[in-house]
Amino acid sequence: METLQIGKITKQVPSTWNELRRRQLLDILAELYATPRRGRRLRLLQLLTGFPLPLLATQPDVVLAQLLPLTDWLNSGHFTERPTTWHGPRGHVQNLTFGEFIFADTFFVLYALTNKAEHLDTFLTVLYRPARRVTTAAGLVEQNASPADADWNGDVRVAFNEHQLETRALRTKHVAALQKLAIATWYRGCRAELAQEFPGVFVAADEDAPASSGQAPDWSRVLRKLSGGAFGTVAQTGSQPLRLVLAEMQELAAQPKTPTTHA
Repeated sequence: METLQIGKITKQVPSTWNELRRRQLLDILAELYATPRRGRRLRLLQLLTGFPLPLLATQPDVVLAQLLPLTDWLNSGHFTERPTTWHGPRGHVQNLTFGEFIFADTFFVLYALTNKAEHLDTFLTVLYRPARRVTTAAGLVEQNASPADADWNGDVRVAFNEHQLETRALRTKHVAALQKLAIATWYRGCRAELAQEFPGVFVAADEDAPASSGQAPDWSRVLRKLSGGAFGTVAQTGSQPLRLVLAEMQELAAQPKTPTTHA
């Protein structure tokens, strides 16, 4: 933080992305990625410092020449969130939950069908999340979750929460395009592997949304179709391991169908 004083007003001004408040970050992102307008740098200064825009606009040129460079770091494109590293799933999507998969796969398929960047960004946001923070036994230090923890669940990431997708997707917009495509390519391979391992499930998914329909499979409908409601709702199965749910769905898909009779 930098200390800035104008007249009798003193403000603590962020100098890194991690120091921005949540609302402040969203407002700055909105300004940065809106169509450029005259006075943009001054508006960024207002959002960053909290000083009223009329007060800043009436400062002498020599003062503004010193203040405006405070916004230069906003153009670095280095967006982070404590902790600064976001983590993805393990290899072969071993630690995905069924609920997480539903969202990730839906946005992945939509991206494959439409090539719209917003679908790719949301897909990445589903999979990549900050690490869970735990307190050491002494209760003095916070650190990332690890296999050494007594409550380790095999996943360093914070739990998936679909209600946070819109906010976090603002960060994934700024991931390098090649990195996004590399992750999408990796997931495509994982998806193909799942389709080989659980063919009956993915056949049902393809029947639910043929490629010609331009839609992604409705996995909640596929779940109901294969289980007949035996698994409960998606909300009830969403926290279950993906492969466990797919294995049970595959077993049901492989069972002979009881022929229906008509009176």
